Amino acid sequence: MLIREIETLPTPNETKIHSEDWLTFVYDGLGLGNSNVDHRHLLLKNSTMPTYCFKAKHLFFDKPISDHSLDQFLNRIALGIGELYITFNPWDGYMHTIPIDKTAFPHRRYKFGIQLMIYCNDTKSEKKQMKWLNEIYSTIYRDSTKHSYINYVDRDVENWMDYYYNTHQQRLHNLKYIYDKNNRFYFEKTIK
Repeated sequence: MLIREIETLPTPNETKIHSEDWLTFVYDGLGLGNSNVDHRHLLLKNSTMPTYCFKAKHLFFDKPISDHSLDQFLNRIALGIGELYITFNPWDGYMHTIPIDKTAFPHRRYKFGIQLMIYCNDTKSEKKQMKWLNEIYSTIYRDSTKHSYINYVDRDVENWMDYYYNTHQQRLHNLKYIYDKNNRFYFEKTIK
C-alpha cells in the first residue's frame, strides 16, 4: 500500500536514501560531511559549530497509520520547502517480551516510531520550515500513541510527563522524592 502511495507523489528535485553510523550522521548534520577529513578532534576539543535552526518531533505507533493519514503525510512532505529527515525505528520483537514494569523504559509495546527532523540553514526560511514540520507531524499525530522517547525532547509538548513517561510517571515521581527531594538535579523537563 505504501509503495502505491509513494508512486503517486510528484518527482522530488532530489532524493537521498542512505544509512550511516551515528558520528557520520552528526558530521553531516553539522555540514562537516567531507569524508576525507577526520573531525574527531572537534569532539576532543569540545568545539562548537555555527548554530542553525534544528527541530525534531517524534511519535510512537502501536498500529499502522491509516490510509487517510498516510495520504496527508505524503502530501505534506511533497510540499517540501527544505530538508526533512525522516527516521523510522522498528520496536516490538524481543523488546515486547520484557514486561513494561521491569525496566525504566515504558514504550516496549509499540510497533514503531517516526522521528521528523529539519535543519534550517538560514533565518529567512526558519518560520516556514517550522510550520511545514508541524503540519507533517499533525497528519500522523491522530494515529499515534501520543507518546515519544525522552531523548527526542520537544519543547512544543504541553503534557510532557505523559508524552515521555507514559505509565512510569508515578514510579519516577517516587524515585525523584527518594533521591532528590530538594530538586538539586533540575533542568527544563525535570521530574518534579
